[in-house]
Amino acid sequence: MSTKKKIIIGLVMFLAFIAIGGIVIGAVYNEKVNIVVMGVEGTRTDTLFFMTIDTKTNTVKALSIPRDTYAPTEGKNGLGQKKINAVYGFKEIGGIPGVVRTVENLLNVKVDHYVKVDYDGVAAIVDLIGGVEVDVPIRMEYDDPYSIPPLHIDFQPGLQTIDGDQAMAYLRFRKSNDGKISGGDVQRIERQQDFLVNAAKGLITPKLPYIAYQAMTYVDTDMSAAKAALLGTAMYGVDKESVEFQTLPEDYIGSGKDGLSYFFHDPVATQALMDEWFK
Repeated sequence: MSTKKKIIIGLVMFLAFIAIGGIVIGAVYNEKVNIVVMGVEGTRTDTLFFMTIDTKTNTVKALSIPRDTYAPTEGKNGLGQKKINAVYGFKEIGGIPGVVRTVENLLNVKVDHYVKVDYDGVAAIVDLIGGVEVDVPIRMEYDDPYSIPPLHIDFQPGLQTIDGDQAMAYLRFRKSNDGKISGGDVQRIERQQDFLVNAAKGLITPKLPYIAYQAMTYVDTDMSAAKAALLGTAMYGVDKESVEFQTLPEDYIGSGKDGLSYFFHDPVATQALMDEWFK
């Protein structure tokens, strides 16, 4: 299966740890944990989230960071290298440590753990949970014959349950064949967030342990299995209303010195949001 199948199902599986647990441990284990979740395609991060999990209040807050976010790295001035999605591919100063460091500097927070998603086989995982219900907002039609394998996206608007292969296409959609739709990554993030919430609901079934076991094959993390299980157990009782998704506050979208389009975040609004989350 092509690594270009872009979906953050690894994050869904990580949320599965949050959705199941036990009351006893939850009563004695109180901790706030900050995690960077990255979906990697080749040498770039296709999807990037910052999450903070509070086991005392049973809440999860997740911040989507657009992949075109302007995040310059000293000494890296090549085409597109000032985008946050390029950091992972930098030699010596990139990789997972580079992404974590960049997110810490961008948000002025301390990251405790990372979760890196391997996309191979994720379509099968979506099928394991019986598909995911989505409300397709617009007519989605796009073809890319140069993609490997060739990409064909075709959705009619309306409420529907999509399988694994369809989920990959749904979450990859950024523009239409006729050029009338070109919202790019920001609109795609909104669809991803809605998808994750619905997918997490579908995970709360007796099959969850089996699904979680299969998913671990596609996740790389510095968090021990015991720590992940403890987090999940402590977060027993979390519901949809306790999970908050937001997107990095925007200042404007414009061109950088290299002529490419960048997402420039609002540092004041970002700091205010972090202050609110960690007050």
